[in-house]
Amino acid sequence: MSKRYTDIRTGLEDTGFRPLFWWVVTAVAVIVLSGPYALGIFSVLKVNPELSAIGADVFLKYLFIVVAVERASAVFVGMSRSQNRVDWSLRINRITEVLQKDSPHPAILRQMYNREHRLIEELVREEVIGEIVISENATYEDLLGYLTSVKHAYEFQRARYNSVTNRYVSRIVFFAGIIMATLGLSLFDDLFITINLASIEQSWSLRMADIMVTGGLLGGGSAGLNSISSKVTDYMNKS
Repeated sequence: MSKRYTDIRTGLEDTGFRPLFWWVVTAVAVIVLSGPYALGIFSVLKVNPELSAIGADVFLKYLFIVVAVERASAVFVGMSRSQNRVDWSLRINRITEVLQKDSPHPAILRQMYNREHRLIEELVREEVIGEIVISENATYEDLLGYLTSVKHAYEFQRARYNSVTNRYVSRIVFFAGIIMATLGLSLFDDLFITINLASIEQSWSLRMADIMVTGGLLGGGSAGLNSISSKVTDYMNKS
């Protein structure tokens, strides 16, 4: 099986997630089975009774932070990736312009084919795109079919390129959230009231959980917060 075929299949199966899943199951099982010990060490939280009153302020605070960090991350990533995204879009647009004509002139199709065929050959050599076959004595319909296939290949590559770009931005936002949480930003301070923090274990465990949850919240980006806002709004409207 080729490496490229394996890459395309990545994410379509759950084999990569299984080790993480069993680690999570094991950790939860240890905490649950430890029973009284867990209750004695970690029973230190209760929800802030004023949460419903301050919820909007808490949401806006984190939304502003996420938007700022997300925008800065997008700018940094875009410095090195924006040009390639534009290139893919221009390739798609120039083919679309020809294919949208009712009856493109054969000479135009031939010129378009010659240009795109040279580019496709280069991309095939670099293993970016799979080979697109066309007969040597290509008819008018063959040229239309070839250019349509090329357009679809470009669209697929642009979508993958945008997906990778978004993943880079999400990673930067997540690590930025972890750093800010480590420096003192705390979601738990807004959501919970802590009681009986009488041991180092309690303080350490609570702080580590706070950092991971705060970083994860920021790492979800503005889209994640907007989704939360929509669900809360729908719930309030139904109540």
